[in-house]
Amino acid sequence: MIRRLRGELIGRAEGAVEVLTGDGVGYEVGVPLGLAGRLPPEGSEVELHTVLVVRDDAFELFGFETPRDRELFQRLRVPSGVGPRLALAILGALRPERVVRAIRAKDHRTLQTVSGVGKKTAERIVIELADKLDDLGDMGDDPVPGGGVAAAAVQALRGLGYPRSQSENAVSRAMQGLAQAGEEPDVGAEELVRRALQHV
Repeated sequence: MIRRLRGELIGRAEGAVEVLTGDGVGYEVGVPLGLAGRLPPEGSEVELHTVLVVRDDAFELFGFETPRDRELFQRLRVPSGVGPRLALAILGALRPERVVRAIRAKDHRTLQTVSGVGKKTAERIVIELADKLDDLGDMGDDPVPGGGVAAAAVQALRGLGYPRSQSENAVSRAMQGLAQAGEEPDVGAEELVRRALQHV
């Protein structure tokens, strides 16, 4: 398994780069759309976190900016119907943090903005991955509505064993209930957790 590649950037195209390693071997690496343009000028040293995909008819190497981006690519390949090229297209069309947010929020429509991702594929991605991305960290998640108290409540629910997406949804519904009832929204975290537990 080739997990990291370091060498001189000697060529680039939209969706691929060529890296020449110190031992004189040039590798063509598929990258998310836009990454090639963000890399330093040709002739510079670059380092990519890579995944080698072995198929019956080809060996393909894919590269990413960070280990978490690489791991997200690997997760996206798990649902049926999502191969490496479509997973790469998703990460090229949407920033990784937006992909994670969409999956956690069960936001099919955002995923369907990617060419090649239809309704059924988006649903499969959400169903299979919604509660399986917590170990990737926040990846730039939007703040939980309600600020620090809501974030503390989400953290408390996660400490009780609830997945992040379920915890965020429960806290959001609890806060919506407060607002609809005309109650003071600035409640303490303990009270918010108590109310959120009614929605998990």
